[in-house]
Amino acid sequence: MLKLGSGILTWDPCERISDRYGTVYVMDSEMRNANSLDTTLAGRCGTLVAIVLATRTSRHIGDLFHGVYPSTPRVGERITLGSGRLFFDGQRVGLQPDDDRESWWLGIEALYRAHEQTVELYFEPEEFH
Repeated sequence: MLKLGSGILTWDPCERISDRYGTVYVMDSEMRNANSLDTTLAGRCGTLVAIVLATRTSRHIGDLFHGVYPSTPRVGERITLGSGRLFFDGQRVGLQPDDDRESWWLGIEALYRAHEQTVELYFEPEEFH
């Protein structure tokens, strides 16, 4: 696994509103961009993984339409966010699936499990599977 960055994991509201759920980013404790992500792996296929460093209760109400709500993981838990082709949009990182779907590019249940948790964000290229 190759570390992309670390911090409090979240996503933009447009990801939920559009149902794409395609990108995430990490923030520091002041809710600012935590660090620059390592973008050298853009375009590679693989899996995006969050390893939980510290937990807190998410303030998000969840996705009521889909019946998915935040849950608190345990420290050390590995949360697989999804698989696909890695891309970056500024400080956001995402995976575009290879099946042309327009929604749920990342796993919605995994996202709400990792939401507002302090994590290390990793990318696992296909050759490491």
